[in-house]
Amino acid sequence: MFKVFISEKNLKKVIQEEGAKPEASRSYLFKILKALKKPYVTQESADLSWIEDIKNNFGITPDVSKSDYIKNIQAKPETVLQHPSSLFILDIPLVEAAVIRKKYGVMCVCGDNMNAALLIDVNDEHTICEGETLGNGWSTVLKSITKQPSNGLLLIDRYLFSAYNPKAGNGIDNVKSILDALLPQEFGDKYHVTIIFDSDSIHARYTFNSIVSSLDKVIESLYRNYPIQLEVVGITPDCEIYNSLHNRRIVSNYYIIKVEHKLAAFDKNRSTALQTITPQSLFTIDSLNNHSSPPLKAIEHTIASVRKFSRSVPKHISSNIYCYAINGKRLLECGGIKNRLLK
Repeated sequence: MFKVFISEKNLKKVIQEEGAKPEASRSYLFKILKALKKPYVTQESADLSWIEDIKNNFGITPDVSKSDYIKNIQAKPETVLQHPSSLFILDIPLVEAAVIRKKYGVMCVCGDNMNAALLIDVNDEHTICEGETLGNGWSTVLKSITKQPSNGLLLIDRYLFSAYNPKAGNGIDNVKSILDALLPQEFGDKYHVTIIFDSDSIHARYTFNSIVSSLDKVIESLYRNYPIQLEVVGITPDCEIYNSLHNRRIVSNYYIIKVEHKLAAFDKNRSTALQTITPQSLFTIDSLNNHSSPPLKAIEHTIASVRKFSRSVPKHISSNIYCYAINGKRLLECGGIKNRLLK
C-alpha cells in the first residue's frame, strides 16, 4: 500500500512553500500529500499543535506513530522494504537517497530535492494491430516506466500459456521479454516475482510442471547479479478470486501496465493481437486535481484481490483449486504468496 514517510522539517517546508499558492499551481508532492491525507512524520518537537494547524488548514493529518522508524532508516536503510511501495522523503544527502533508491527499489528522495515527478504518469499508451511490428516489442512498450525503482512484480493473465506457437503468443517467450525489460540491472536484496494464470486453460503441450521448469530457466537466462524469488501460481475457475483476475495486469510498486487482451502480446517485435497496452505511474495530473481516479486505485484493487487469495490459501486442505511453485519447486500446499507487494 502506498504511503508517504517524511520528516516534520520537510513537511513543514512543503506546506510553507506550497500552502499559500493557488490550488491549481501547487506541486505534485503537495497534491499527493493532500490526496493521501495522512503522511507519516517524524516527531521533532514537543509541541504538536502544528499537526492540528495543518489538519485544519490543508486537510492533511500528520501521523507521528512511525517517527522512530523514519529516524532509523539512514542507519538501517534495508528497513525501507518493510514498506516497499512507499515514498520516503528523508533528511539525508542526495547521494544516500539515490543509493537507497537503486539498492532497494523504493522511491526515496532527500529534503533538498523533493521531486515526486516520477510518480506522475506521462499517459503513454500503445495501440497495435495483429501482425504489426513495434520497435523492440515489450522493451519499447515498457520504456516509459523502466526509470521507476522497483522491488517486486505481479504478472496476471489467466490465459498466459493458452498458446504454444510464437505467432499466436508464446507465454514463456513473452514473460522473458517482460522480465528482461523490467527487472533492474542491480538490486541489493531478493527481488520478488509472482506469475498467476489459469492452470486449466494451458495449451496441451504444457503442464504446470513444465511451465515452472521453463520459467525457472528464464530466470537463470536473465543473468541478474541478485537472487530472484519466483512464485508460479495456477488457479482454476473454482478459485474464489478467479473472476477478480479477469483483467490482464503487470503490477509493480510504483506502476501498473494495463493490457487489453493478453500478455503474450509479441512474437519478438510483431504483435500477436489487436490491443492497447497502457503503462501508468501511480498518479495522473487529472487524478491529483480530483477529475479522475488515479492508477494507484487499480493497483490497490489488484493487490487486494491477490492478497485475499493468499490469505485464504492455508485454509484449503487440498490444492485442487490451485497449483503453486516457488523457485522451481512444486509444492502441494502453499502457506500464502510471499511477494512483498502484498504487504
